Amino acid sequence: MRELSSIKNRIQKELVENILPFWGNQMLDSEFGGFYGRAANDLSIDKTADKSCVLISQILWTFSAAYSFFNDENCRKTAEHAFRFLKDAFYDHKYGGLYFTVDYKGSPENRKKIVCGIASGINGLSEFYRATGNIESISMAVELFELIEKNTFDNMDGGYFSAFSEDWKPVADKTMSGEDINAAKSASTHLHILDAYTNLYAAAPGSLPKVKLISLVRLMLEKMHDENSGLKLYFNENWIPVSDIVSFGYNIAASRLIYKAAVISGEEELKDLAANASLKMAESVYNEGYDEVLGGIYNQISAQYDIDFDKDWWAQAEAVSGFLNAYMLSGDKKYSDAVIKTWEFIDKYMVDHRYGEWFGSVTRIGNPKTSLPKADIWKGPYHNGRFCLEYLSAVR
Repeated sequence: MRELSSIKNRIQKELVENILPFWGNQMLDSEFGGFYGRAANDLSIDKTADKSCVLISQILWTFSAAYSFFNDENCRKTAEHAFRFLKDAFYDHKYGGLYFTVDYKGSPENRKKIVCGIASGINGLSEFYRATGNIESISMAVELFELIEKNTFDNMDGGYFSAFSEDWKPVADKTMSGEDINAAKSASTHLHILDAYTNLYAAAPGSLPKVKLISLVRLMLEKMHDENSGLKLYFNENWIPVSDIVSFGYNIAASRLIYKAAVISGEEELKDLAANASLKMAESVYNEGYDEVLGGIYNQISAQYDIDFDKDWWAQAEAVSGFLNAYMLSGDKKYSDAVIKTWEFIDKYMVDHRYGEWFGSVTRIGNPKTSLPKADIWKGPYHNGRFCLEYLSAVR
């Protein structure tokens, strides 16, 4: 644990001096509200880019959690700025839920109900309530939870469908981005819901039936987790996998989120099942996706012998948290070593020490892909900000 403690100050400095100022100062839109929707790698900001509920919700979560940890009034003010824009610009007063994107002035643009985006909203609103006690935010989070349960839950085969029209009707195109497979159910949707429900239950236990959290963990263990390949990513309505892609980032994230949810549920049997699955997922990522030479994890396996060796920003942040969780569960030094080495890779190659924040992606050996944006509808401060805050809380 001494080695893990030795990097705490550097991780705190990264959060306080790089990540939070980038989003709280340079990306805050004081004219039209919220935060700018896109910034290039060199910090040239597109002030007319669309803004997504995912991005705003991630900023809301990050600055709410930072306020709870540091008691910094600037973090509270930034979180309140994010909350107001999420409430005023994204909430659909006619059909309920959150629009996926609005234009730079705050008018609805993509009106589809993307479930992972709404789940991100629940997560951010719950964290804001935990930090400030704002009743309006927790009421909104509960309402969004009820809408997900009413409109997206599959009463026949279980789980949640991924996307709907503005008025909650089925849509042919269920993708969330150009990189997605058009599938009825996905790991991404369920991980976002699990993350949101876990935080909502922790923030206000009476607002979400514990059975929903327990059943969601069990469903993910039974339907989505394959002991040989980890987490399956895409499914049809009947839970038949429609893709063989193995994502190391999703696997290591799931290893931690599933265990965290089981712990918060308070069910000991579920906690034991989740711990076992969590370690298997972490072991699989360590054996197949971890770079033992430089640190960090690769992106994915698309097919046999077809490995994407690039390293995306969010997956590296999840790798530190996931390997730390595996070390806490097992005491196996290989995981603490992986935590240290992955952080060193992040600090050396992933953090942009010239322009700030993190590169969106780097090659296997750390060459940055400078054509990718620093900020867009999917790239916010959630994964790297959360990794820093959770590390500071977990490592004494």
